[in-house]
Amino acid sequence: MKDLVTTSAPQTFFTARELAEIAKNRGLTCFPQTKRGVCDYVSRVGWDALGSKLARKRIGKVGGGMEYHISLMPEPLRLAYEGSLITAGLKARLEAEHSADDRRIAALKVSTLPARARKVMEARAEILKAIEGYAISQGMSRAWGVAQFLDAQAAMVARQEIEARRDCGEILTDREIASLARPLLLKTGFMIDPERIVVANDRRGKPSVGRSAIYDWFKTRDEKGVVALAPAATKEEMPIPPAFADFLRHYAKPTKPSIADAYGEYLKEAAAKDGVQLMTLTQSQVEYILRVRMNNIEKHVGREGMLTLRSRLPYVTRTTDDMWPTTVYTADGKTFDAEIEDPVSHNAIRPEITTVMDLVTRKVVGISLGRSENQKSVAEALRRSCVSHGICAIFYVDRGPGYRNEAMDADVSGLMGRLGITKAHAAPYGSQAKGRIERIQHTIWDRLAKRLPTYIGTDMDKEAGDKIHKLTRREIREYGRSRNLPTWAEFVKLCEDMVAEYNAKEHTSLPQIRDPETGKMRHMSPDECWEAHVVRGFEPVTVDPAEADDLFRPYEIRTTRRGEVLWNKNNYFDHALAPYHETKVMVGYDYHQADRVWVREFDKETGQPGKLICVARFMANAERYFPVSYEQQAIENRAKGQLKRLERKVAAVEAERAGQQLVDLRAQNIPAGMFDAPAAEMVTIAAPSTVSIAPAEAASAPAAKRLTFASDEALAAWALEHPEELKPNQIAVLRGCLNSSTARELFRMSGIDLEALRNLLRAVA
Repeated sequence: MKDLVTTSAPQTFFTARELAEIAKNRGLTCFPQTKRGVCDYVSRVGWDALGSKLARKRIGKVGGGMEYHISLMPEPLRLAYEGSLITAGLKARLEAEHSADDRRIAALKVSTLPARARKVMEARAEILKAIEGYAISQGMSRAWGVAQFLDAQAAMVARQEIEARRDCGEILTDREIASLARPLLLKTGFMIDPERIVVANDRRGKPSVGRSAIYDWFKTRDEKGVVALAPAATKEEMPIPPAFADFLRHYAKPTKPSIADAYGEYLKEAAAKDGVQLMTLTQSQVEYILRVRMNNIEKHVGREGMLTLRSRLPYVTRTTDDMWPTTVYTADGKTFDAEIEDPVSHNAIRPEITTVMDLVTRKVVGISLGRSENQKSVAEALRRSCVSHGICAIFYVDRGPGYRNEAMDADVSGLMGRLGITKAHAAPYGSQAKGRIERIQHTIWDRLAKRLPTYIGTDMDKEAGDKIHKLTRREIREYGRSRNLPTWAEFVKLCEDMVAEYNAKEHTSLPQIRDPETGKMRHMSPDECWEAHVVRGFEPVTVDPAEADDLFRPYEIRTTRRGEVLWNKNNYFDHALAPYHETKVMVGYDYHQADRVWVREFDKETGQPGKLICVARFMANAERYFPVSYEQQAIENRAKGQLKRLERKVAAVEAERAGQQLVDLRAQNIPAGMFDAPAAEMVTIAAPSTVSIAPAEAASAPAAKRLTFASDEALAAWALEHPEELKPNQIAVLRGCLNSSTARELFRMSGIDLEALRNLLRAVA
């Protein structure tokens, strides 16, 4: 072991107490081991009279006293002191080396060594440190420490054997019983757990380490460092047998068969093969390969598609720290998980909500509500966002039809081109890339849906869900609408309040601030983050309210002919279009107004709509006598499709019934003489010659006259005035009328209070 090299000067003067402690710690009997004894010794030999160079007053100490030079110490005492200095230095150096080893072990990456090899390395390093530390504490050499460790290890093995015999019920000798009471040096001196020896040995649970192994560890550590204590890598594993590929053909299927089922099919295939075959694997071998030899990705290839496998792969996190608000808007649609009353038919529907969010501040800047995620709802959500918070630079959306259409993408007339917005699409099946807007759908709309009684999500109790479903359908069937369905106006108000609640609530992905009221640190809310950017100088690109309607109005390129333009199969005419015959113009339309279109010049240089030419009106030479709006035409097309599907279902049911009747008639066993029996003979009955009629005692009372009504409207008006006289058949008629949209409209035009009529029918139900 190398000599100690210290930078601090050793102590040269000692007090009587310090001299006594040195003698006591080293066990010297030739020198006093108490302060009083040392003082008596000093007086006896006369150290105080030797002058200030050998005996002096204590410097800077309270209480006075004398201290004496090291040269006055007896030789045994001085040698003991010098030995303690060397021991302390060795301990300090050993602790420094061990600390460095610990740092090297901690700095190792987890992937550098297998878990087993890392544990073995740490256990071996711990044993070497224990041997060195114990030897230095006793002032002995490393060889002595190794010998003591081997003796302590042998004593530990003997103790374990005695304990095993005792646990088996054998009778122990007095010597063995006494040995059980003695403390083990391995635990009290070396501070080593026997289990660590088993780990360090790395030989299938062998409880002891040999002398040569310990010296090999010391040599390896001193030459190559503590990392070299890890066991050498075992030989390379055998490659996976080729027959495993045959098993994978049955196991790697999207239906996800079990290992046992796939292995059974694999054996059937192997048995059916002719000629030379590969060695058949056992089920244990198959399970081992799947469990140990294949990683979590490989074992799922074929059983899962790339979309699911992607959730197991590493990913890249996108940051928005250096971006301003309105740089990126992202939008997505979601079908609401609760039923709402349709504003037109009063049936139960699940509306589609299109949400637009600012990626930088996580603020919801606009929403739109509709029956489906179409270009109209997307354009409306974008219009609200740009008008209220500013035009964005990038519109990041998926590839749905509501975002990829001519109204949005056309180079000249598209909404993106006229607003100067760059639209970016997420990769197909890449919902992870739009995780922020996807998360908002659950945070806002799922939470709102669960607050309504008509919630139909997966968390809804089945019994309660069936109950509310049947109740709403019965009320719609009997009264035309249900009181348990939120109205459209109520739903709009709930959505607006929910968005305001979300924007005002702290968001964990936003920076932290100190709350001015509580003084505690918390995350910003989207509203606070937006305001913080405004304070730092952010100014949105705003939209002039006077231009908002026309700016967001969809435009298409059309060619005028004789003062007419054609849009949506309707002709629109204006005299101002006469000079533009056979000229391309830009035609703007409104989703709800089909009686007019806005015609502008086509600026070929900028590719944008130019000055307004006119507002062309719907003319009689259109395909329909009355104009059909974009929205109404879509509704009619949907209704036609539903009617066709219903007609096919009716035809299928009628055909099935006709076929069943034919089968039943053929199956009947009709007697042969049933239709051949002779006709029954006619019997003649003679009438009496005279008939006497007794006079009536009293004229019968006239029958009550039954009320009749000229129309259903008259019946409804009479029912509201005479609710107590309603008959069951009249109640059934009125319920059928309320279930018909045409009858409800006739009632409304006749001045019938529909709500009062519904309440009346509910009361008499």
